[in-house]
Formats: sequence, structure tokens, C-alpha cells
Amino acid sequence: MEKSIIKAERQYRRLYAMGACMGKTMKFTENKRYEKASDDLLVIPYREAEELKERLKKLAGGPSPVIWEKILHVFEGVLKRQKNAGQQTVFLKEEEGSLCVTFLMLEQGRKSGLESLRDAFCTFGRELSGDCQIVLEGLQLPGLQEQEIAEAIVKAMYYGAYSFAAEKIKELPGKRIYSLRDELKEEKKSCMVTIINSTPLGKSLAKAADYGQCINYARMLGDMPANYLRAKEFSGYLEDLARDYGLECEILGGQELSALHSGGILGVNGGSTEEARLITLYYEGLKGAPVTALVGKGVMFDSGGYHLKSLSSMDGMKYDMCGAANMAAAFEIAVRQKSKKNLLLIIPAVENLIGPSALRMGDVITTMSGKTVEVYNTDAEGRLILCDALTYAKRKGAKTILDLATLTNSCRKALGDEISGIYSNEEAICRAFGETAKIQGEKVWRLPLDECYHRLLYRTQTADLINYAPEGDGAANAAACFLEEFIEEDTAWIHMDIVGTSVNRSESSMHAKGASGILTASVAAFLE
Repeated sequence: MEKSIIKAERQYRRLYAMGACMGKTMKFTENKRYEKASDDLLVIPYREAEELKERLKKLAGGPSPVIWEKILHVFEGVLKRQKNAGQQTVFLKEEEGSLCVTFLMLEQGRKSGLESLRDAFCTFGRELSGDCQIVLEGLQLPGLQEQEIAEAIVKAMYYGAYSFAAEKIKELPGKRIYSLRDELKEEKKSCMVTIINSTPLGKSLAKAADYGQCINYARMLGDMPANYLRAKEFSGYLEDLARDYGLECEILGGQELSALHSGGILGVNGGSTEEARLITLYYEGLKGAPVTALVGKGVMFDSGGYHLKSLSSMDGMKYDMCGAANMAAAFEIAVRQKSKKNLLLIIPAVENLIGPSALRMGDVITTMSGKTVEVYNTDAEGRLILCDALTYAKRKGAKTILDLATLTNSCRKALGDEISGIYSNEEAICRAFGETAKIQGEKVWRLPLDECYHRLLYRTQTADLINYAPEGDGAANAAACFLEEFIEEDTAWIHMDIVGTSVNRSESSMHAKGASGILTASVAAFLE
């Protein structure tokens, strides 16, 4: 496969949810006051009853006082019937028609204001079936500005609204996934949501829409059946993404990877009839600035290789490329937001299958860095493709590298399905990322890189490193330390392990079952 470089005219298909999205996604707009619409739904989020009563009294002193007085009267009636109103929906009859009012109480207790807000509006986004207006005016949450509240609401509604449009799979043969990506995800496309607030929030709504849409692109890619999204199709998707934004795109196939001695990527892909790819997109945000690389694990399907997974363990292995999908989405958000950083997106795309040329236990491969690795476990394949991608990122001039991967079940056992593990070789960058993730409402926990785990990797008689610690203890830490072996001293690095958090394992009132898009928002916000 020839090396291809794409430099196309910049064609921003900005799907802003500010009315320019051509009916392909839920739309958000703003208004300084409430304006009656037919069959209207008015949503009023609040934390405490007394706080909401004061807000309604202030609104009654401005435009349209009669309607706010009626709403206040109805709310007081709800409180009389039950002390804690929770979520209550009432109907008001007006001359112009009926008005449906939902009083949406944000859960308190151990949850933060941001977490309560997100949970409430994820659920609301999932339930929404028509246009609505949301009263943001006067809502105050500790530690949050009104712009942040507005952004959180929009992102949460996109998240809750998402579902995979399975019926559109029938239209894919002969077409490229990128051309149908808006049809392959459902986001309540016919709904118009108006945010009521006296100060302008347009930029915040547009920014949050970028986040919401791109996170759902990542989820759509994760939910795709593996036979429709192999290395070839994924490289085509990223090639089209680059063309759409006028970015440089490089796609390396088997011949080029062989010339680079990329034994990790080629070895893992040895059992597949599909050609492996190493895909790179480049965005220049500020000429001469340092380069930050975003590396995503792209194992399009993982059978475990000759260490074959069980039936239950193989279930969901199409999601082993969520690191790649989420990094691609974070990269797209950064491009849309015109980040001032120079960014490299690097995706190694392979399949880990059984075949005559598949890796076997005891095989020794030579990685792109020149280091040799003994393959002790063919199901510890993610680190083998990532080590080549990390080396390539450094060769491309990256000073900072972030990698995202569904790497180890050990991390899931340690942290569960709601907290992602992170590792870093630099205190400042790790602290900054952790603070960013907290603001984005994504939970992370730092785990150790230590010499005791590095020593486990040297227990081989035939190579420089072994790809799996036979004892199995601290497997997530050993895997992260394996990757650190390929990070040069002058490079700041964060590794994120998302096996537990990459998938919503069941449907809930807040989200669909399937890919979660986890840490897309945190990585994108970190790049702002």
C-alpha cells in the first residue's frame, strides 16, 4: 500500500448545533425570555425549593410576568402536596394552548452539583421526544459559572440522546463510513432545544455541541460491527476526516511498516487477512509550537490470538478499538475548537486473530525502536502495537504523548467500570490532566509506575523485554511500565487504561448500552 499524503482545501463541515446542522442532529439555540410555542415543554432545573421560588419571583418581575406567576403558583401547590417535589410535570392551560412544565430537581447528597446536573440531563436527553425550552436563568451551582452549566447541560443531553442506528448498517455496503456517520447515530434529530438566559451563551452552546457530537461519533465507531469496521474502513474514515478539515494524513501499510521494522504492529496483525495500518493525521495550531501526539489503540477485533479468549471474554471485543475512536474524536474536537497546539493523531489499526502467521507463545519480535520483545501472552497485544506507535510519535517530533487504550482487565478489577486508570512520568502534566478530567465529570485515578514492575519485564532469556509478567500480579502497572520502556527521557507522557470505562455494559435511564466515549472530553479539554 503506497504512502498517501492528503492536503485538501479546508472544508469545515462544522455541525454546530446553532441551527446550521441541516437536521442531522439535535439543535440548540438561546433566548433571553420565554416565548410561547405550540405544544410547548418548559423545563426548570433547580436544587432547592426555596431557591426556585425566588428565581420565579424575579422572573415574574420581568417580561411575561403572568406566566411566571402562574408557574410559581403551580410549584407552590406541588410543594404542598409533597415536601420534596423531585421531578414533577404539570400542565397549564393558556389561551394559546397548553403549557407543559417540568420541575427538574437536581439530586443532592454525595454527588457534586456538576454530577447531579449531568445525570439529570442525560436522563432528560434520553427521554426527550420534541422541542423544549430550558430555564437556565438564575440557576446557581457551587463552583460553576453559567457558561459551564450551559455546556454541561448540552453535553449531557447529547450523551443521553445517543443510540446506534442499526438499521443504517444496510446502507453501508459500497459506501464509506464517514459519509454516513451522521445517519449511523441517532441524537433526537428533530428536536430544537432553547436555553433561556438573559446573558449570551451562544459560544458555550456551540462549543458543547462540538463535544457532544464528536463524543457520539466515537461511540458510533465503537458500536459498529467488527466486520464493517476493519483497519481498511477505519483508515478510510480518518482519511475522509482529514480531507474534510484540510489536514495532512499519512497511511502506512504493510510494506512501509516492514521498512520501519514495526514488528509490534505487524506481529499482532499476523493472523489477519487484512493489511495492518498506521494512520497519522497532523493539525498545526501554532507554527513552531511543540507537538503533542494523541495515540489510540486500534485493535479492531481481539480474539486473543493463540491465547484464545473464552466465549464470555470474547464478547464485546469489537470495542478493543475504543481508544482509537475516542482519540480521533478528541482530535476532531480540538480541530473544531481551533486549538493552539500542534497535534499528531496516531492510530495503529490491526486485528488479533488466529492464522498460519499469527504470533505464538515464545516468539521474539523486533519493535520499531529496535528493542526485542518475547511474546509470552498473545492476548497482551495492545502494548505491542502501542510501543511502535509511541516510537513513531517521537520520530515525528512529539514532545508530549497521550495514549488511550483498552489495555488490561487488571485495571478494571482494580478500579471498576466508572473510574479510568492513568499513569504518567511527569507530575505537573498528570496533575493538570486530573484537574481537567474532574471538570469534565470523568473520573480518573493515578496508578504507579515503579521499578518493581519494570523488573518483571526483564525476565526473559531471549529478548530485551517480555510482553507479560508471568506472575500476573499488578498486571495493569506492568503493562504501563512496558509502554514506559519506549518513552524517551525528554518526553512527557500520560497513559490511560479504559477497559472498565470504555463501554456502558447495560442500558440505563441515562444512556444506551454500548461504547461510552470515555475521556474524549477530558483529552479535548486538556488540549484547549
